[in-house]
Amino acid sequence: MKKRTSPNEKSFCRQVIRTCPAIAMTLFLLPALLTSCTGTGGGSSSIPAESSESAGQTESTAVSGEVSASDGTMPAAVSGSEAATAAASGQTAETASVGLTAAMTSAADTSISAETAGTGSTATTAASPVMLDYIDAWEEWHTMEVDLSVEKNAYDPDLFVEQDGVTTYAGGDQYEVLQGVDVSEHQGWIDWEAVAEAGIDFAFIRVGYRGYGETGSLNEDAAAVDNLQRAKAAGLQVGTYIFSQALNEEEARAEAQLAVNVIGQAGVEADLPLIYDPEVIHDEWGRANDITRDQVALNTAAFRDEVEKMSSLEVDIYSNLPWEDMLFDSDTLNQYRIWYADYEKKPQTPYHFAWWQYTNKGIVPGIEGEVDRNLWIRER
Repeated sequence: MKKRTSPNEKSFCRQVIRTCPAIAMTLFLLPALLTSCTGTGGGSSSIPAESSESAGQTESTAVSGEVSASDGTMPAAVSGSEAATAAASGQTAETASVGLTAAMTSAADTSISAETAGTGSTATTAASPVMLDYIDAWEEWHTMEVDLSVEKNAYDPDLFVEQDGVTTYAGGDQYEVLQGVDVSEHQGWIDWEAVAEAGIDFAFIRVGYRGYGETGSLNEDAAAVDNLQRAKAAGLQVGTYIFSQALNEEEARAEAQLAVNVIGQAGVEADLPLIYDPEVIHDEWGRANDITRDQVALNTAAFRDEVEKMSSLEVDIYSNLPWEDMLFDSDTLNQYRIWYADYEKKPQTPYHFAWWQYTNKGIVPGIEGEVDRNLWIRER
């Protein structure tokens, strides 16, 4: 019977393998180290696999947001029919992040060290996919593979608290949490003094848009200059965004030029970035609905480069989970801060974000009708 390798012996071997593979391979050939790692006198048995005692200990609820590693060490993600059943029973996507960190950690550990049966060597394998079920704004369910190369957020989902239609993040002294809105000409005339008195700290103001019809005409938002000037005068921090339907880099550059020019007309200093907002139209035909992930990356880079050439403005992106799944590539997601849209009780994305548009049905004094409300979560 082989001697069971102690945890300390395993830890030492794994540390060597992780930090310096070349030295590890050299030492691996030495009988003394082989004896220490495997408990055999010069034999060729591999480093023992982790005990199966921990398998299955991490569980997540069978609703949207459940994650799984495909090697069977985590519960399988729910199917579409199961998700629909969960939704019908009154369950929601509130538990989107439950178990996700554990699943990603498990997958990462799997990629570091895996036993190669009968060879006596340790091989690095690809991490087991981490799957996430989520629900979109139209209450349709999707399953995505979490991209482990994209920076993750560190927010605790249990600390997002909603009361009377207002959501905040109880992150303690680590974070400063600000309330915001985003508006366009559709809100009509806004009493920005009343908005500020209602506790709104910042606003993203639309400066323009490209029509999603076939011609794709580019237009200035009729209320942009006025909103920027009066929101700033009322003491709000202001940022801007442009609704994009660009099909190529040339159109993206034209959108950047329009945005910079409108901000220049307002004559105010922006506190927040200019947000590039390329959208897929859900209910109607949109000219950019069939755009490829690669083209979105090219358009985003072209927009940013043109803005930086014309101004000192910073560019970031607007997204939601379906677009993070199907529209943006990992390089784009890692290059920019994200203004994330999700109308569930808790954000479902595993990825980083700085701003969360948490509802499109907010009520704010000074703004007639419903308005998008946002959180800005920043480290102190």
